Amino acid sequence: MRRFTKKLIQLKNRYFEAFALVGSSIIISLLFTGCKKGDESLGRNLIPGSSAVYSRTYSESGTIKSFTFTDDKIRVDRPAYNYIGSFNDPLFGRTDGAFAAQYRLAANPDYDATATLDSLILRLTYKRIYGDTATVQNLKVYELTGDLEYDAKYMSSFNLKSLASTTPVGSVSFIPKFKTDSAKTDTTTQYVRVNLDPALGNRLIKLDSLHMISNEVFLKNFKGLYVEAASTGRKGTLIGLTAAGSGMGLYYHTAKKDSLFFSYNVTTNSANVAAFSHDYRNSAFSAHLNQELIQDTLVYLQPTGGTKVKINIPSLNKWKDSTMYAVSKASLTFFVDTLVSDPRRYKMPSSVYLKYTDSTGAEAFPKDSQLSSTYYGGSYDATTASYTFNITRHLEQILKGEIDNTSFFLVNADRNGSPYRVVLKGGNSSRPIQLNIKYTRYQ
Repeated sequence: MRRFTKKLIQLKNRYFEAFALVGSSIIISLLFTGCKKGDESLGRNLIPGSSAVYSRTYSESGTIKSFTFTDDKIRVDRPAYNYIGSFNDPLFGRTDGAFAAQYRLAANPDYDATATLDSLILRLTYKRIYGDTATVQNLKVYELTGDLEYDAKYMSSFNLKSLASTTPVGSVSFIPKFKTDSAKTDTTTQYVRVNLDPALGNRLIKLDSLHMISNEVFLKNFKGLYVEAASTGRKGTLIGLTAAGSGMGLYYHTAKKDSLFFSYNVTTNSANVAAFSHDYRNSAFSAHLNQELIQDTLVYLQPTGGTKVKINIPSLNKWKDSTMYAVSKASLTFFVDTLVSDPRRYKMPSSVYLKYTDSTGAEAFPKDSQLSSTYYGGSYDATTASYTFNITRHLEQILKGEIDNTSFFLVNADRNGSPYRVVLKGGNSSRPIQLNIKYTRYQ
C-alpha cells in the first residue's frame, strides 16, 4: 500500500512539472509574440481615453550630418588665462595668441622731484603650456593708444591690435619652461621678464601727482599694454598667463634712497582682453571648412575663437507636428577619435556644450541645461570616449511647437580661456553621432 501511494505521488509530481513546463512555454510564447515591433495592441485601454499606447526606443545614426565651422565670434574679455605664443598644431594649423590689459596703481606713488628711473620691467606669470617646450617664442610689447573698457563685451572678431601703438616698447625671446612640483602633479609658476623702454618709465615717474590721484585718472594717461607673439614656422606652444600675476615693476632711486620699487598691476578691476589669430591653410579640415555640402568622417573642435561643429538632424522634423508622443528620455552622443586627437600629447576638453540655433540663427542653450550640469551632460566619458547630452526637454518643446529647429552647434565649454581641442567622429564615420529617444505614443 505504501509503495502504491509513493508511486502515485511521483506520477502526480511529474504531471504538475509537465503542466508547469507547458504553461511556461505558452507564457513565453505570448510574451514574444505580444512584443513584436509595430504591434499596437499591447497595452490597449491602459490609459482612459486612448485607443492604444506603446513604448519604443528610437535610435538614429549615420543620417545625422556634421560639419566643421570657424568659431570667430566669441567673447574674449576677462578670460581665465591669457594665452600668448605661436603654436603649429599638426591638425588645426597655426594659432597665435596675444592680449591687452590695463595696469592699475597699487597705491599712490611717492615720486619726489629727485626720483630717477633705474628700469621698468614687465612681469608675465604663467603656469600652463600647450604644445612644444623646445621652440623659442618671440614677444613684443606695445603701449595702448586707445581705451580698453572694463564693462565692454569684446568679441574675437575685434581688432585688438588697432588700439596699440605701432612702435614696440619692449621685446623678449625665451623658451617656455615646464617644471612639476614636488608632488609631480602640477606645474610650478614661471616668469617672463621684459625690459621696457626707459622713455615709458621716465614718463610714468614724471607724471603729475594729480594724474595719479586715482586709477580712473591714471588710466587716461597710461591706457595699458598690448603683448603679442611673432608667428613661428616650428612647432611652438601656447602659454597660459595668469592675469593676477602680471604687472609692471618700476625700479628707481632718489637723492636720499636707493633700490626703490613701485608696482603697476593687472587686477580683477582691470580690463583684460585676449586676441587670437588662426591660419587653417595647413589644417586637416581646410578643404571643407565652413560649408554644408561635403561631410568629412571627422569634425574638429577648437577653442580660442577656433572651430565649432555644426550638427543637422533632419529627422527631428518628423516629430514636431505630433502631440501624441511623450518623451521619457532623449540623448545625443558624440564619439572622440582618441587616436587622431592624441590626448597624451594634446589635452582634450573635460566638457563641451551643445547649443541649438534659434529662429534668428543665434546660439542658445537647450532647456535641459537649466536643470543641472549633471542632467544636461557634456562631460567627457573616458570609458566610452564620448560626450553625451540630455535633450529631453528640448525635444518636448519641438513636439509642442514652442521651438522649430533641427540644427545644433557643439562648442568648447571654455571658449576663451583654454586651448584644449578635440577631434570627433562625424555623422558618416565608423562610429557616427548617435541620437536615442525613449518615448510613448498614444492613439
